[in-house]
Amino acid sequence: MPHASYAKVDKDVNVAKVQAMLAELCYEPGIVDGAWGKKTETAVKAFFAKHYRKYDGNFDVSDANFILSAGASAKAFGSASVKKCLVVYSTRIGDSLKNAKIKQITQKVANKKKKSEIIQQLDHKYEIPDNTEWQPNDATLSHYYLQTANQRHNLGSMYKVNPSQRPSTFKKALESHKVIDREMAGGTIFSYLYFDDGAVVYDALPPKDRFKAKLNNSSYFPSHSMGKSITSYLIGHAICQGYIKSIDEPIHDWPLMESTLYYGQPLINLLNMKSGDSKVMNKGSHSGFAKTGRGIHGNAPLITAAQNPLELKDTKPLKNPPYWYSNLTADILFNYMMHRVGNDFDSFITNFYKSKIKIEHPVYLWMNPTTATVNSLSTKNRIREGAGQYGISATRYDFLRIAKAIMDDWQNDTCEGLYLKEIYKRRVSKHKNYDRWDSTDRRYGKTDFGRQSTRYGGQFHSGIVGLWQRNILVLNGANGQQIIIDMDNSRIVVIGAVKAHDYDSYKLGYEPIKYGRIR
Repeated sequence: MPHASYAKVDKDVNVAKVQAMLAELCYEPGIVDGAWGKKTETAVKAFFAKHYRKYDGNFDVSDANFILSAGASAKAFGSASVKKCLVVYSTRIGDSLKNAKIKQITQKVANKKKKSEIIQQLDHKYEIPDNTEWQPNDATLSHYYLQTANQRHNLGSMYKVNPSQRPSTFKKALESHKVIDREMAGGTIFSYLYFDDGAVVYDALPPKDRFKAKLNNSSYFPSHSMGKSITSYLIGHAICQGYIKSIDEPIHDWPLMESTLYYGQPLINLLNMKSGDSKVMNKGSHSGFAKTGRGIHGNAPLITAAQNPLELKDTKPLKNPPYWYSNLTADILFNYMMHRVGNDFDSFITNFYKSKIKIEHPVYLWMNPTTATVNSLSTKNRIREGAGQYGISATRYDFLRIAKAIMDDWQNDTCEGLYLKEIYKRRVSKHKNYDRWDSTDRRYGKTDFGRQSTRYGGQFHSGIVGLWQRNILVLNGANGQQIIIDMDNSRIVVIGAVKAHDYDSYKLGYEPIKYGRIR
């Protein structure tokens, strides 16, 4: 059937299939008949706008594949925003979703503020939701990996650190294991490295013909929450270099935050996620403001929130706040570090990555856009407006280099190592129930080290179930990114993935850390 003239549609596009997906998500493309019309084009525009993809009036096979793959994840996430789509959602997640739960979700959808809580559960617009009950197919995994990895090319939202001319190297004593082969062939893991007592023992990537994405040692793995721990490590360097007095120093001399709940609090409160900002943030997402629904990443810098009485202006912290995981707190820490380092930030961050870590490939630090119209990407404007984020994009071996530097500082009692030991000593309880490593009590797939940690300190997870007596620091991020550092036995696991809970953290992480090898 010929296409209407609303758009230029590639002849190879299966319009009916696209319409079916849009209809299932309640974008109302009209009758699923394979004919491109005004309703179909309106639905496509709405879907693209929701997923931050530009529509130029041309619709080709790549656009169709984007809708089909992103739509599959959107259904898993429950992003359909009208009541009738809850039928699809409840069918997808199975009979275990009771009528009371459907009613609860319906109420959230009807309320715009609560609706934003659902939307903000994705910390970044290109990520697959981790709380789905089934594993996406390989095409979807590859698509989302490329979406996140390629964000480093968006220089408006990135701060680039160039590599060292002499990157550090690793000895290798490589071994294979059938468990690794199995996980690489069928799980959501895209990179696996295990370092033991001076050498890389396991080094694995998926089979070359499995994904459209071509993976090698120069492939990038973006992570938000692993960047929280790296931010803390940077703060340790700022303390050791005299920019910050100590972790007990109150946050002060920072005009940007003077009217907010963070000002005057000791740094350790924020490092331990006890800043008392839980009423400011959406409880379901940790990434959006409760009253406005605005996300904290990819939007305006901190100055916008600090001047808005519906977000941060004139806020006060809770009294005696408990541990509460907050992405905003981590952003505050990164921006405070930038502020205190000030005009030296460019040299400070360059020396850290090039001279100390000795990275092999560029590292990209995530940034929010500024409101400045002139030199908007300048470090001065970013510091003045609070445009920093804690997120980071790096290659697999550069993540290992960062972990190795953390371990070396700890073991050698350097100034930064003593900082790490101090935040470890002053860690707090998470006060939560913990999963079993066998995952029999989990609804959404397999567990991970973040869920298996009982303590939190200085933006690191610790107190791992079954490894109570070990001095272990964990960097844990969304979509299955994990780094586990065993200070006592000089062991490090670095995992890059595109979705959590669909690979075996017990076999790939717990066993080598505990026993030295996968059993």
